[in-house]
Amino acid sequence: METIYDVVIVGAGPGGSATAYYLAREGLSVLLLDKADFPRDKTCGDGLTPRALAILDDMGLLDHLVEVGCRITGMEIYGPNGQSIAAPIPASNGRPGYMLVVPRLALDNTLREHALARGAQFEPRVHVTDVKAQGDSVLVSGERSGQPVSFTGRVAVIAAGANLRLLLRLGMISETPPTMVAARAYYDDIDVLSDRVQFRFDGVPLPGYAWVFPTGQRSANIGAGYFARSKRERTRFASPQDALRSFVETSHIKDVIGRARRVSPVKGYPLRVDFTTAPTFSERVLLVGEAAGLVNPLSGEGVDYALESARVAADHLIGMVQSADFSRARFEAYDRDLREHFQALFEFCDRLRGLFFNRPALNLLIKVAAMRNDLKMLLIRIVLGDHTVPRRVAISKVIRTLLWPRRLSKPVDVR
Repeated sequence: METIYDVVIVGAGPGGSATAYYLAREGLSVLLLDKADFPRDKTCGDGLTPRALAILDDMGLLDHLVEVGCRITGMEIYGPNGQSIAAPIPASNGRPGYMLVVPRLALDNTLREHALARGAQFEPRVHVTDVKAQGDSVLVSGERSGQPVSFTGRVAVIAAGANLRLLLRLGMISETPPTMVAARAYYDDIDVLSDRVQFRFDGVPLPGYAWVFPTGQRSANIGAGYFARSKRERTRFASPQDALRSFVETSHIKDVIGRARRVSPVKGYPLRVDFTTAPTFSERVLLVGEAAGLVNPLSGEGVDYALESARVAADHLIGMVQSADFSRARFEAYDRDLREHFQALFEFCDRLRGLFFNRPALNLLIKVAAMRNDLKMLLIRIVLGDHTVPRRVAISKVIRTLLWPRRLSKPVDVR
């Protein structure tokens, strides 16, 4: 007899596994699918912001991840000319005043195992090719080892990251959306490495950025990426792998990493940053995390949004299953909830991106922020994706700085 699950989840990354955890915790039957077996690596910057840590704490995982990750207490932002600002990572609204850098090889498997411990089931090596509503259920089809497989649920969740082929095949998107492309590699034997993460706009194509995220006392995840609205625009730049190789050869970063050894391949990957216009559901299907375009268009951070949207999705799914109500109105309510959580923040980041990825503007902002603690902390909070930043005040303040940099007006409180 065919098993009908309450929820079938496609993708066992942070968004999918967190959704599975919250659902299984409430007693729902959950099947988690992934094209890979675990543990498996995932190309990423590996940074966990205070927003992500708050969700991981709610899941009961923070203490464990503090033990296995690299604790980061501060941030540095470098302008295109190499000038920098630095500040401690602020604690706010119950979130910790630090970050963690945890390689996705460890993070994703920890989240998956946590969901399974609560009762979720897992099927590896399943390449999903179709998700189709059929009356009062949804059929998830694919193949494993060349053989067809299918699974049935009352509702499905797609948390497959930037898997555009699946969404295009399902008709949930009609064309490739704007993306960022990035590449990263791991380095060891770094001579000078602080307990801060570095966001850098020097030595990279603009609009773009690079990062240095410590993974230990002498090791780091180093990467570079840039924003491209179309395939034609992507051809204007070198590949993301070439952008990273060029970045680590610049004089500014050479001073940081010295004669460090690259100990992993250079791996490239796309980032969906189109949440403001992206679909979040279809018939009996919800999208979570990057599948819904939830990657910050300024910093490229996506794990925190994957975890946050997973908790939102789980709340709605629990209500659907318990009430046996899978009407379109319930799925529209999920979309409204996501928009209330993230729409204004992503519109704000989209608007600032033009300023942040302009070479003279960035240099000027960093120069003034080095003299103005209020502006410095504002920029730090923006890069961290702090949604409590008053957006109108922030945009006004950035624009005033660019127009009248010598007018050292009274600092504006943005707490």
